[in-house]
Amino acid sequence: MKSRRGDGADLQQLLALNLADLQLLAVLLQEGSVTRAAERTRQPQPAVSRKLQRLRAVLGDPLLVRSGSRLVPTERAALLREPLSEILSQVARLGAGSGFDPATTQRAFVIASADSLAPTFLPEVIARVTAAGSRIAVHVRPVDPAFDIAQALDAGHIDLVVSNEPRPREDLRLGPLYSDEVVCIMREGHPFAQERRLSLARYLRMSHLVPHAGTAPRTGPIDGELAKTGYQRRITATVPEFNLVPYVLTRSDLVFTTARRFAEHYAAMMPLVITRAPSELPPMNFYQLWHERSHASPASRWLREQVNAVAQDLTRPT
Repeated sequence: MKSRRGDGADLQQLLALNLADLQLLAVLLQEGSVTRAAERTRQPQPAVSRKLQRLRAVLGDPLLVRSGSRLVPTERAALLREPLSEILSQVARLGAGSGFDPATTQRAFVIASADSLAPTFLPEVIARVTAAGSRIAVHVRPVDPAFDIAQALDAGHIDLVVSNEPRPREDLRLGPLYSDEVVCIMREGHPFAQERRLSLARYLRMSHLVPHAGTAPRTGPIDGELAKTGYQRRITATVPEFNLVPYVLTRSDLVFTTARRFAEHYAAMMPLVITRAPSELPPMNFYQLWHERSHASPASRWLREQVNAVAQDLTRPT
């Protein structure tokens, strides 16, 4: 049942008000003057007067009444100030979601990353992201078989994955970063250190050092490619992280298969040599992976742009 005029407004009448009506009402209550409200909203004074009359009719209250030379809010209008301010604040927050300013935003990004990236890649990403704003943080965690990256992306526990492992699910968004040649790295003085490229037959007979696979079946890019043709290499030792690899290689005749940029970094500092891997092994393709839920997010898009910029710098000819 509709309320009578003067007893308030019914829901149907309230829903007839639009955002512009609410903004004008807020200005009228602040200014206590139709003239000043017209100036602030850049509208003709007669138009503001007509809109005030409509607001009075819809809300069933005079809203502003004469007190000497100025208008003052009625008791009803005074009660409307707080909910009106909250509504307009919520609308402003919706609009604020259309952009992302790292210089003024507080945000912590979480990236899950493979070990096999070029050693300078993640330090550059961290430096670039944290330099953009004093309240921006970035946390990097490893990608390992025990960590379900698809589930973590689903739940929003991580913002981005940087890896060269097979994509865990086709519905996840993928953006290519860079490709790198597959090479083998071994100690100086290794029996096959002088080989320019290893044949597949010789490669399969060698003793290999690989990253620890945990409890999951081995489905990494190297073993995945070998499995496609029915081959399997001889794995002699495993390590929990890539940074231990060069130290193991200098004290053994093991060989490690990896991306060229990773190998060149350590070969420049330690007694290690690089040999080209069998031609049957294609280049490693590194990518960034994210969830559809964050695809349109300005913050997520900005993070992906920073990662992509580091990849472009890495592959730019010197």
